[in-house]
Amino acid sequence: TGETFEMAGLALVGRRPEARAGEKVAHLVPLRSSDMSLSKTHAQFQVVPDGALVVMDRGSTNGSVLLRKGVAKPLTPGRPATLVDGDTVRFGDREMRVEKLG
Repeated sequence: TGETFEMAGLALVGRRPEARAGEKVAHLVPLRSSDMSLSKTHAQFQVVPDGALVVMDRGSTNGSVLLRKGVAKPLTPGRPATLVDGDTVRFGDREMRVEKLG
């Protein structure tokens, strides 16, 4: 949709993302899915203590893919992957592009 948001804390993305019990979430990012390829809570983004932005598939049905410089790499559910400026993450029929501010 072209929407943007600045990362601070934990962000969950999916059709109707929900936090797990006791999980502190800063952003819930609902995404429309024309073909239902997105899970309810599909993936998460978070800035880790060293300042890196990471993404993690939360065991989604259709998985998530990291696209970096034209190379696609499926994400392993439950294992964080560090993102860099210019990366794109694909969730079902949706994509999010990572851009460093400043």
